[in-house]
Amino acid sequence: MTVAQSPEQLKEDIRKFWGTLPCGVQSSREPINSHAFFNATARHRFQIHTDWDRTFLREAVRFHEHTGKLVLEIGCGIGVDGVEWADAGNHYIGLDFNFPSCRITRNRFIDAGQYGTFLNGDAENLPFADDTFDLIYSFGVLHHTPATEGAVREVYRCLKPGGQAIIMLYYKWSAMVLGDVLLGWGLRKGALWRVGSVGQLISQYTEWDSQNETNINPLTRVFSKSQAREMFHQFGNIEMELHYLWPGHFGPLRRLALLLPKPLVRNLHRYLGWNLIIHAVK
Repeated sequence: MTVAQSPEQLKEDIRKFWGTLPCGVQSSREPINSHAFFNATARHRFQIHTDWDRTFLREAVRFHEHTGKLVLEIGCGIGVDGVEWADAGNHYIGLDFNFPSCRITRNRFIDAGQYGTFLNGDAENLPFADDTFDLIYSFGVLHHTPATEGAVREVYRCLKPGGQAIIMLYYKWSAMVLGDVLLGWGLRKGALWRVGSVGQLISQYTEWDSQNETNINPLTRVFSKSQAREMFHQFGNIEMELHYLWPGHFGPLRRLALLLPKPLVRNLHRYLGWNLIIHAVK
């Protein structure tokens, strides 16, 4: 009989997983914290996020539409997006659940000649007063904490009235989940029967850049648009858009996906994208 993990145990596993290989470090062979490393990882981040053959990250997040704001990033990773917020003229605070990410982000800012504040903290219990921030940003992070719903409530609490949240969560009905994870790993390769549940399948067969044989992703959650809308029900002016789709997301069907007419695939991310990007106002 398998004993269920407590939320505290799960969160410690999450901290260890991301602290061992913070997201993005594997995209460069240069020494970590070197100028070459920072350049390579920034270039890779913006090149890899594509809607088929077009990059989307800067356009979808709209970093440079904001300036002079107090910005909190929940899950600063290795600081690529943080420098974008600082370069746009914002006052930046980066928070991450694992200390190595805070350290790398701080060093990236020093390398870029930028200023920021970097904290080790928990998205479910933000260490800030109510109504503090003009903008709170989190890209691909809150679906890796057990109480995503509670983290969204914390975002709302810490935003000033009229403040904006820009949050990316993984999309449940994406080609990534349906094609690569469920059809490919789960059914074709039989992993679903080995791991025992679709939730465990999604966790263990995503986030490949940070996984190895001894470092297995403990938690990835996915959400539909209706689930996301329910989580953000306190907010107003909610906008949602889907991004990030390329042939590999279709798993065993990737070769068929390549045969689709180009006008069709150029818009297919709007329905099957992996990244659900939410813009909302308090």
